[in-house]
Amino acid sequence: MLNFLKLNGSNYHTWSDNIMSTLQARLLWLIVNGQRPTPPTPSINPPIDTTSGKPVPSSDDYKEWVRLRIEHMQ
Repeated sequence: MLNFLKLNGSNYHTWSDNIMSTLQARLLWLIVNGQRPTPPTPSINPPIDTTSGKPVPSSDDYKEWVRLRIEHMQ
């Protein structure tokens, strides 16, 4: 979770410094500034276990994708 205020129209400079630092710490800044290619977008559906054919909603990648989607795409 981000530990600073969301962008609100009056805090752009502070927010941009914070978001850039956060993305750099998570090794994502090179993707944002175009120096590395964007990874493929995960499916909104949970991954499927190839053995059982059932969804695996406990996958850490899927949980993180859902958390970020809820947090940033309201």
